[in-house]
Amino acid sequence: MSSTPHRRDRGQDGVSGDGLGGTVSQGLLVLVGVDTAPGAEPLTYACSDVKQLRALASAELVGEPLLDPTEQLVRDHLDALFDALKDSGGPLLLVWAGHGVVSAGQLLLRAANTMPRPSAGIAATEVMRACVDSGAGQLLLIFDTCYSGAAADSAGVAKQMLDQLPPNAEHVWVGVLASAQASEKARDGLFGRELRRLLSEGPSDPDLRRRWSVHNRELRGDDLCDALVKEWASDRQRLDFRSSGSGWWVLPNPLYRPDAPEQVVEHLLRAARGGAEDDERSWFTGRTGEVDQVVGWVTAARPGLFVVTGSPGTGKSAVVGRVVSVANPTERVRLLADDPDLGHADPGRSAITANVHARGLTADRIAELLDAQLVRAGRLPRYEPGERNAAELLGALQRAHNDTAAAGKGDEPPSPVLVVDGLDEAREQAFPIAAELLVKLAGLATVIVATRQLPPPPGSQAPLLGVLSPVETLNLDDEQWQDSGRQALREYVIRRLTGVDQRMTPDLVAALLAGDDDVEPRAAVS
Repeated sequence: MSSTPHRRDRGQDGVSGDGLGGTVSQGLLVLVGVDTAPGAEPLTYACSDVKQLRALASAELVGEPLLDPTEQLVRDHLDALFDALKDSGGPLLLVWAGHGVVSAGQLLLRAANTMPRPSAGIAATEVMRACVDSGAGQLLLIFDTCYSGAAADSAGVAKQMLDQLPPNAEHVWVGVLASAQASEKARDGLFGRELRRLLSEGPSDPDLRRRWSVHNRELRGDDLCDALVKEWASDRQRLDFRSSGSGWWVLPNPLYRPDAPEQVVEHLLRAARGGAEDDERSWFTGRTGEVDQVVGWVTAARPGLFVVTGSPGTGKSAVVGRVVSVANPTERVRLLADDPDLGHADPGRSAITANVHARGLTADRIAELLDAQLVRAGRLPRYEPGERNAAELLGALQRAHNDTAAAGKGDEPPSPVLVVDGLDEAREQAFPIAAELLVKLAGLATVIVATRQLPPPPGSQAPLLGVLSPVETLNLDDEQWQDSGRQALREYVIRRLTGVDQRMTPDLVAALLAGDDDVEPRAAVS
């Protein structure tokens, strides 16, 4: 049974009443757990799941869980959401865990007193409408019930509701996440356990953890759902996620640490360490000329775009990552403890203002990551709505440049140094990132990009390096750098294999891997 929400005057039952309590200046948390419903097999974890989520969520999200509520209590609670976020446009997170059935294509949610009829219950679309009516700008609606994928099928309905009554927010987004497909039953407690793991520990995949950085105060709803979907390991049920709009902050990031030191992005760090684990010494060796050239760009700190390029496996990330690592205060201490002689020019402590790996990102997302680091470095003021997108970042840097110029050239600091690795790994976004962000940043900062060449996209005649139009290029495919790379490989292999096994001859293995013509494979191992 699908019912129309019973509206009451907000003065009678506003969000500060019994249902939600407290202030809603930040956001709302709507939690419903139903273990017991007439005619349904009792559950064990639905109520405990939402209680534990309340304990995990920040106090900035206001709302207490409803445990085994009646239909009327649920509707009273939903009524209290009306216009609650009208002025702030803050976020709303809904989690409904319990029993669900599908009737006429609709997900019906069972309350503690729902009659055991096929068409009885509270329609998921009714719950969605109440959440939309709150005025929230970011809505993440999670349904953990059997057949909950039918609610995900209604995500378009939620978007239509938002379009009809736009909230007072710059970024408007709705996401609907179901713990099972529309034809699947959900296993009691399975989804809740995984959701709590992510909200306690963050994702385990390094690429996903970038968006859960210890430097990010908040977490976006689409980042949470993306991590849930990609790290979901069970074959008992499959998640269903739909979203629409411009994703923004929904939840406080559980991994945020205000005093966390600056970090080198994982991809660059691994490349620069030569594959070493966190508790190992760095195995980086050689490439002195290449590193010295990149260090020269860094220390000159003049505006412009500089590129390190080459075919796969030539060491682009290793060279750039070495410079970023030596400049990073934390990694620098580790490297100098291993060997005070770096073996190449020193960029200096904190010489790199910001670094990012572009794999799978857009221009706006790269801008957000760069902006957060520029703010922490004191090069830009904090932007209260959140990290800046591409246009906002360019505007902020231009204003900072103008303000500095107006104050007198004698006080002008060096340009910020920004490193973007793996531009080619952004795939179809590589060209928009280059044209809409990096080329424009180059007039205000030292921008160092590591990328392969990419052919022109359809309708264009300029390859990727042509779009970037760098001031200087370090091409690791050039003969002198190929020779340097082979020598570095020899030294690396010898260092890694020395003392590993007496039957192995590290010098000969190194020569073999470096492609020396006069080495017999059998001679490398006795």
